[in-house]
Amino acid sequence: MVYFSFFAGLVTYEIMHPSFSTDAAKVGNYEVQVSTTPSVPNVGGDTKIHFLVLDQNGNQVDKIRMGLKVYYNDNLMKEFPPDDYPGSSDIDYTFQEPGNHVFRAEILDPSTGNVGVYEFNITTLSLYASIFVVLVIVGVGGAGGIVIAIMIFAKRTRPSSRY
Repeated sequence: MVYFSFFAGLVTYEIMHPSFSTDAAKVGNYEVQVSTTPSVPNVGGDTKIHFLVLDQNGNQVDKIRMGLKVYYNDNLMKEFPPDDYPGSSDIDYTFQEPGNHVFRAEILDPSTGNVGVYEFNITTLSLYASIFVVLVIVGVGGAGGIVIAIMIFAKRTRPSSRY
């Protein structure tokens, strides 16, 4: 039962606090929220990087001037030049190496003329690591199913006492 409770708690935590490639931070007068699809990008697979930019009141901005640079092992891998983006935008990217990639967003605040910098990490895995994660989840689910089955059958096979 302790085994099952541990993994149930772990799954609940992962759902409430998405891992790897979800982040948010305040940059100047804005809040920038970033997530990816899939949540753990695969090397060589297409990834959508979702940006949501909110103003000081928590409202989505209509457009934002932003530049983006992608680094891997401190080497510049790709640069998206500054351009006007809607407050909610997606950028397509394909990762070539497994590991941690640093994305550096430079956001122009038109009210002050300052450029705010926001860096966030996106972790990528190779296909084999993704298969491993799936196998672990299946194993935990199978073990949980066995524990539940034992509990159900133990209740059914207990003799009832009649007086």
